Amino acid sequence: MNNKFSRGQIFAGSLLSILLLSACSAPKAESPTTSTPAATSSAAGDTLRLLYWQAPTILNPHLAQGNKDFEASRITYEPLASFDKDGKLVAFLAAEIPSLENGGVAKDGKSVTWKLKQGVKWSDGKPFTAADVVFTYQFVSNPSVGATTAANYQAIKSVEAIDDYTVKINFQNPNPAWSLPFIGSNGPILPRHIFESYNGSKAREAPANLIPVGTGPYKVVDFKPGDIVIYEANSFFREANGETENLDSSEL
Repeated sequence: MNNKFSRGQIFAGSLLSILLLSACSAPKAESPTTSTPAATSSAAGDTLRLLYWQAPTILNPHLAQGNKDFEASRITYEPLASFDKDGKLVAFLAAEIPSLENGGVAKDGKSVTWKLKQGVKWSDGKPFTAADVVFTYQFVSNPSVGATTAANYQAIKSVEAIDDYTVKINFQNPNPAWSLPFIGSNGPILPRHIFESYNGSKAREAPANLIPVGTGPYKVVDFKPGDIVIYEANSFFREANGETENLDSSEL
């Protein structure tokens, strides 16, 4: 099965089917320079059905209660980067992976600076910027929110937007685990303009917990918690900016 997201639909249901999930595991990602463009029409063959033994109940990764919620959220939300099956960081919302060589990782180990991709949009058409990364930290670290991913951010002293597309994470102490925050299934970035009014004890009341606004290749069009989620292609995904991307299942 080609691992490039099509423009059809994804159905995530609640029936047990381990064999189907195994059969649907994507192979290693193709090179973006050689992959075939996604189909622009929707047909019966463009629908992928994922059957889980337990259905998701919330689509906010930072309020997730298990893999069922993390994986359902990851289809719509993206982290700065994620590890592939070989343990290599792969950029998603980041423009590049920080390192000592490119100056992204501070020599004293007390900060890391991320360059962000430009031109990325949320599924409602609003631009993605460094302010969304800063807000995500504020949301996750707010004890009134009760984020289930908060442990990944405890070593942080502050997160600051250097400019619209540069974020600096300052750690309390030298931190060899600089790649923990904003990475993988625990690190998706939330849209500030959607969640800012719910950064506190009302976090679980946010409408976007059920109909998320993300930067990923799909958007949710119908969600019945504990039953089924229906996704359709996000028309604002980066293909609209001349950039096509593959998603390897090992890079979630």
